[in-house]
Amino acid sequence: MMLDSFAWMEYFMGTPKGEKVKKLVDDDSQLYTSPIIIAEIYSKSQRTDGKAEERKDFITKRCAVVALDVNIAVEAAKIHAENKVKTPDFGLADAIILASARSRKIKVLTGDPHFKNFKDAVML
Repeated sequence: MMLDSFAWMEYFMGTPKGEKVKKLVDDDSQLYTSPIIIAEIYSKSQRTDGKAEERKDFITKRCAVVALDVNIAVEAAKIHAENKVKTPDFGLADAIILASARSRKIKVLTGDPHFKNFKDAVML
């Protein structure tokens, strides 16, 4: 399972949705992240509570990082181009996260409404 930025922020804020994420983080299941997710969490943490380094370290220790390569980039571009037509605010970052998860044949855990119509997403 790949936990996206939405899931991680819920976890770090200790919300009810974050409690669902905590169950996954606390068990032994293999979790994944993307450099894009780390960048989003780092930026948000830097702007809000200053816990950017601590959170980056925690995520990278708990998750395997799926490196962004040419295949993921091309797949993300295809996902982005197709979905941008239907959803004008669908971002390239979301497409990269989805392509990264697909490259490992895993799902994305999220609450981001941009993912609601993807079979690869598990909504919080």
